[in-house]
Amino acid sequence: MGSKWLLLGVVLASVSAGAAERSVFGPGEQLTFEVSLLGIPAGKAQVTVGWEMEQFGASVWPLVCVGETAHVAQAFNVKDRFVSYFDPSTGRSLGADFFVQEGNHRRRERYRYAPEQRRIFTTKQTAGRDAVDGEYESEPGTMDLAAAAFQLRNRKLEVGQRHELPIFTGTKTYQLYAIIDGTQTLTTKLGTFEAFKVRVNGDFNGKLATKGDMTLYLTTDERHVPVRMSAEFVVGSIQIDAVKYEPGRQGAL
Repeated sequence: MGSKWLLLGVVLASVSAGAAERSVFGPGEQLTFEVSLLGIPAGKAQVTVGWEMEQFGASVWPLVCVGETAHVAQAFNVKDRFVSYFDPSTGRSLGADFFVQEGNHRRRERYRYAPEQRRIFTTKQTAGRDAVDGEYESEPGTMDLAAAAFQLRNRKLEVGQRHELPIFTGTKTYQLYAIIDGTQTLTTKLGTFEAFKVRVNGDFNGKLATKGDMTLYLTTDERHVPVRMSAEFVVGSIQIDAVKYEPGRQGAL
């Protein structure tokens, strides 16, 4: 089992909806998650908003998502890292790097979004092989899942809202929707919170295929901190719980 489902759950766990005047997150923010498969600890993940840097000719915040297997799943060691280069001035990503480390398998993928050309340019390379370039059509506003999740965190939440975004998975684009179904009190390792219950769809194949929508819980305060995600995947029932939260520097949008 790869760790893509770890990264998938963690970046989705940031989804919210509406619009804010200031970013609710900023450089230095870090969230740590525990991942359980069928109720058994199976991995951990971390999402960090990195400090400002230059990438693709612009100033960006790197959104670093790391997922790795642990405990019962360590018979097949996995540690994958996805970095989305988020432009805080536009709320969109300029591109991303995906580093795959699964057992002895190593692969790197780079995506560069070119909205003015309505194209996405990719380079993919498996260790020991030549790099392969690709090109995909894109809709206006297309971005990766990590950037979409953080963009949506900066929006206001109201029960009953439905928001949609075109998401590039690395091989295709699909329409993500997030529906705020209601609120409830939720107790986690971070404490007890009032949380929005958000329903999100996925469009993935193989072990990442879901049986129905995923359910996310985000605090109702202005930070919209993701505290839990649960879903039924082909591999089984998965729950992702936040166990540590460190706020970062908030900045104007």
